[in-house]
Amino acid sequence: MTKTIDTIEDINLDWLNSVLEGIAEFKEDPIQDLEVSKMGEGIGQLGQFALLKILRESGKETKIFAKAQTPNEDMDDLARDYLIYSREVKFYEDLAPKVDVKTPHPYYVEFNEEENKVILLLEFMDGWHTPDQISGASEEEIFKAIDGLISINSTYWGKTNQVDWLPGMLDDYMYKAKDDIITHQPEFLARYDHIMTETRKEDLKKISEFYPTLAEILSQEPLTLTHFDYRVENIFFSHDMEKIAVIDWQLVMKNLPGYDLAYLLFSNTDIELRRNIFEECCKTYLSGLKARNLDFSHDKLHENMMYSLMAQTIIPVNGGANFDLENQRSRKLFEVIADRMFSALEDYDATSYIK
Repeated sequence: MTKTIDTIEDINLDWLNSVLEGIAEFKEDPIQDLEVSKMGEGIGQLGQFALLKILRESGKETKIFAKAQTPNEDMDDLARDYLIYSREVKFYEDLAPKVDVKTPHPYYVEFNEEENKVILLLEFMDGWHTPDQISGASEEEIFKAIDGLISINSTYWGKTNQVDWLPGMLDDYMYKAKDDIITHQPEFLARYDHIMTETRKEDLKKISEFYPTLAEILSQEPLTLTHFDYRVENIFFSHDMEKIAVIDWQLVMKNLPGYDLAYLLFSNTDIELRRNIFEECCKTYLSGLKARNLDFSHDKLHENMMYSLMAQTIIPVNGGANFDLENQRSRKLFEVIADRMFSALEDYDATSYIK
């Protein structure tokens, strides 16, 4: 029987006991009381979240992060189209133990395919912090995130076909991105006309026309395990900045080396900071790969990142066209992402790679 719910408000003590009753930890020290607090307003676009403060019979307190499907119908349609909920559940069931980076411990994960509902009960990263993507990550946070990225991308390097459910850009439901970037473009431009100069609109037009070819380019070996949403709000940093943990694996897939690095730098970093540290970031990434006996050239990495950047413009276009207009943080978030991405397109003349 499914344990998925309609909304975070449906979480109560009886429901939680029914979900966790088979886990040894909770058999030995049962749940006595529960406090549920909604969280993450405007942070996640594809889910609803809550912090569960659990009092155990021993007096111990356990905190669990609860995540369910988004209540936003437009975003839920996107999640259905791109199999987003099922991908995250499969990651925790299959790949989390194999990736050489910390991820939250999953107490319970389930995807209800019939109703397109999902529930994840994950370790709450108490005492860790995430930067604000709108403000942008610091230089120290960016380089620490690159360390984690090296670990993720080197897993299954050139061997992504060993994970049969891992999608690529040519899978039917991913390939439809070529249509979505056109479908959602008018609404995106209507909402963000104030930052979209004529040059940026022309770049977006070129990219939209090139998108079918982009999907083919992003599918050329070697491919790597790719988080696909490697933004700073999905990265937790320990108090001493010695460790990171990566969350939100809804979009995990196989893609080019450099895809995640491009997204980290081009959508999460203040424009001036990104300009100052871009080359050093690339060198750090390549050095980390080499330390794992993976040789990759600077020129190829740069090329991959330019193709990735062009492909990633679909994120502000799709997201910016579909967020709830009453959510002011979402409005600002997609504005900042779009501004940073289109600035990078101009800085590196990325559309010159369109042949």
